[in-house]
Parts: sequence; C-alpha cells; structure tokens
Amino acid sequence: MDYVDGIRTFVAVVETGSFTAAGERLGISNKLASKYVAALEDRLGRALLYRTTRSVSLTEDGERWLPYARNVLVSLEAADAALDQPANGLSGRLRITSGTTFGELCLADAAQSFIDTYPGMRVDLVLSDEMKDLVAGGFDLAVRISVPRDSSYKMAGIGTITSQIAASPGYLEAHGTPQRPDDLADHQAIFDLNDDPPRRWRFRDGKKEKVVEVAGRLAVNSASATIRQAIAGHGLIRAPDIFLKPHLARGDLVTVLDDFTVRDRVRDRARDRAGERAIHLLTAPSAFRSDKVQAFTSVLRQHLARLRGRA
Repeated sequence: MDYVDGIRTFVAVVETGSFTAAGERLGISNKLASKYVAALEDRLGRALLYRTTRSVSLTEDGERWLPYARNVLVSLEAADAALDQPANGLSGRLRITSGTTFGELCLADAAQSFIDTYPGMRVDLVLSDEMKDLVAGGFDLAVRISVPRDSSYKMAGIGTITSQIAASPGYLEAHGTPQRPDDLADHQAIFDLNDDPPRRWRFRDGKKEKVVEVAGRLAVNSASATIRQAIAGHGLIRAPDIFLKPHLARGDLVTVLDDFTVRDRVRDRARDRAGERAIHLLTAPSAFRSDKVQAFTSVLRQHLARLRGRA
C-alpha cells in the first residue's frame, strides 16, 4: 500500500463520516478504502478509528494524528503545484458536481475549455442527479438548474435556459405538425421525469396561459435519453434549448409551437413569464471567492453564451 493513499483515505473517512462516502470522493470502493486505512493503522501500530456497523469515529490516537495527516496532504498538493508553475498562476485541482444530463451535454466541454486555458489545473467532474454535500464530498462547486433549497451555500446565477418542444422530421411527416397546444392531444410524447410535472406542459400566448395534459407511454429521468428517443422518431419532447441546439443544427430535430412560450415551474416570477430557468453555481462560503472558482465561472459563462449564440 502507498503510505500517501492511506493518509488520504483516512482523512477522507474522517471528513465524510464513512468508508463508502470516502470511497466515492476518492474514486475507489469502500472495501479498498477500508483496506488502505487498516494498512495505515498496521504501519503506525495504532488504531485510528472506531468502527461499528453504523458509524466511524476517531480514537484518541486518531484525534492526535489527524492534523498531521492533513498537513501532509496540504504539503503534497503545494509540492505538486510548485512543479507546474503555470504562467497564469493557477494550478491544482477543481472538483465539480452537476446533474447528469447538464454535465454530459454542457459542463464536460466547459471543463475541457477550462483546463485548456489553465494547463496547471486539473478537473474532477462528478455527475449525479442527487444534490451532493459539497463539504463532505470535497467539492469546490456545484452547477444546478433552477433554485436549490439549501441556503447554506453561496449561489451565483451564471445563465438561463428555456425549454422548447421538438420532434424528428420523420415523426412530424407521419403524424403532422402541431400548430397550437391543443393539437398535442393527437400526439405522443417522451417525458423527462426531472420536469415538474412531466406530463403537464405549460404554454403562454401573450397574457394567456394554457396547460395541456400530453399523452405518452415512456418517461425517463434523463433529458439526453428523451432526445435520443425523439431523434429515433418516437414522439415529441420538451427539453432545454442548449441541449437541443446541436441536434437542431444537424437537422435531427426541429422545433414546433415556436409562437408559444414554453413555461417551466420556477420561483422567479419574471423568469417564469419569460419561460426561463436559471443556471446556478453553488459553493461553500469559504470557496466562493477562490481564484480557481472565479476562473471556472468566467469560462462557463462564455461557454453558455456560445451555446445560446450570444458570443
């Protein structure tokens, strides 16, 4: 076992509260995390952790040794950064979490642009539709669509998305093109379970609002999966504009009902009227003004603007 692996795993277990969570942070199994800590304890000749089936806690020796273990990791990161010495002064690791579809279709490209711009940086991008605890997960930031409920994090709006209705040219040729929301009664849709609610589509025409119950037999908790099914000709979808844009450019999909604003349930009334949802960047208060977070925010804003054709 690498001595540093043991130290890093021990600190992760303490900070996250379990071997499973520590393994998720480090990208290893909980069994391997347990093995690393056990080997470290063997090397030191001391038990560092009390273990039960439900919890992990520090022994007296573990409490004394923890600050030294943390100092070792800080020193190693500083040593790695010193070797890079990038011209722009940014180096180290940026750890990000995001929803799966947004991460796959948007954030991964922004992360690549970031490390191309800052060669001394490396990025860990963890995709999950469950909101992660930033501190326990060791994350510098999270990117989420719509307003999160946890007010303990610092939050900054970095852009907006709007939803559109789209289908494949083949589907529309076979089933006709809806001209008004009421025409959706004659169509099938593929639903994204992340929408609220998925089967009730809201539209605005001037000052009038229309809510339509749309028929469909397939619902998936992934916008990218609904897009694939729509391209295959299986029905209409409601999806964010930035996800649809490359498929519209290739002609795989076309939008319908463009004369109507597609509305999503959001808390901001002005954005609700405009059919917009906000994209938020969240950080722990201590990380909000860090240079690497600010630099990534700038890159992500530019990337989102390009996706929406504003840059």
